[in-house]
Amino acid sequence: MENWIFLSKPISAILAAWFYWDFYRRTYYSGQGSTFTTFAFFYGMIATGIALAWEVGVFDLFENYSIFSKAMLIGAIPEETSKAILIFIFLRQIKNSTNLADGLYFGLTLGAAFGCIENVFYSFKLDFWQGLLRSGTSLPLHTFSGGILGFFILKFLQSRRGNISGLDLISAFSFLIILHGFYNFLLIQGGLGTVYIPLILGLSFLTLELLVVQAEVTLPFELLQAEGLYVDDYSMIRKFSRYDSWLRAAQSKENIKEIPLLRDLSTIRSFISVLLFGVPIFCLNFYLFVPEWIPYYLANISSLEFITLFMEYPAWLGFLFLLRGMINPSFFRERILKIPLFLSVNLGPKGDEEPSLAYSLSRKGFYSPVIREPELNKVTTVSFYIAGRNFEKIPVVPVWKNFRPEDPDHESGALYRFPKIPWGLLAWRWFIRIKQQYRNTLDAFS
Repeated sequence: MENWIFLSKPISAILAAWFYWDFYRRTYYSGQGSTFTTFAFFYGMIATGIALAWEVGVFDLFENYSIFSKAMLIGAIPEETSKAILIFIFLRQIKNSTNLADGLYFGLTLGAAFGCIENVFYSFKLDFWQGLLRSGTSLPLHTFSGGILGFFILKFLQSRRGNISGLDLISAFSFLIILHGFYNFLLIQGGLGTVYIPLILGLSFLTLELLVVQAEVTLPFELLQAEGLYVDDYSMIRKFSRYDSWLRAAQSKENIKEIPLLRDLSTIRSFISVLLFGVPIFCLNFYLFVPEWIPYYLANISSLEFITLFMEYPAWLGFLFLLRGMINPSFFRERILKIPLFLSVNLGPKGDEEPSLAYSLSRKGFYSPVIREPELNKVTTVSFYIAGRNFEKIPVVPVWKNFRPEDPDHESGALYRFPKIPWGLLAWRWFIRIKQQYRNTLDAFS
């Protein structure tokens, strides 16, 4: 019997890794084939070795640090950094032939492999219930964080350089380290803190779900490159199109079609979710009315481990089945956005300006409709007028233009990038936007 219990610990880690990997592969990905998956598993093995060697090498240096410091310095930072490095090395080689969905899937698979190997290693050191708790919670965390890293790393590789192009990647990486650090802290500390672990899993899951949708609505990189565009260029152009659709619909007094954020639930998914949500209720009866039965049937399990594994974890799985793929890509691709703030734009040097407008503005640039065809990659100046303030002689570079001389009804435009980020302009624009949104909120409830 003891041999079976001993073997069941690594087997549970392997099964958990397979479940989360297959869960996402079947739901979202049909992509690159078995070779791509094999490379992801192989790179996950290498990342695990690097992380374990790193952790062993620095363990004595931080032995007397606080639990949270050790959770960050000995756990979260080595593991997330190792995954990020291996994902970056692989995706950099194939960035021109992959899409954001490929990057997300590669990172997700690498994370599942990483979590599987790590938990097989830990399963021989931990008691059965502790090992099961660790496998059931750290594997989804590694899988989700790997997918998030894969998305942002490939997005960085497929973005135009300049304007702190790596800021999104750095922010995502920092977010994952903090999330992972808190997870390690709660697991090491034990006690009541373990009941908060599903909240960390839920946050990482929802983040990944949003990124999956973004990957689905982004055009293939090869197609963008054929038009001379990058992924971040496309996001600015797409946002302009969605704002412009609202303006045209408002002017023509057309009814704007409402696109739901969530898809409809299937009967099977609803049934599975109800069953999983029913498990905690069933186990709660044991905990409240016959608690002495719990250690009799589940030897050596603590009350908190029982609550986490048999009450919180089934609810987490129900949440997973319920919301998996529920976010509607059409909501982000086709939904018309109401313009929060018009930006008055004068393109060109003083005395030779072309008046235009912009609906959105980022640290990278903006898209604006134009009549005169700009010369690409030639620095010019632009002036903005926003809520009573002028921002003049801001240098911009047109990097892409959308002109169709053969189509007289086509509305031409161009994408402009900032050589240097105009922080003052951006700060003022965000201040006015937040102020306007606050007033709109008050008006809505008045």
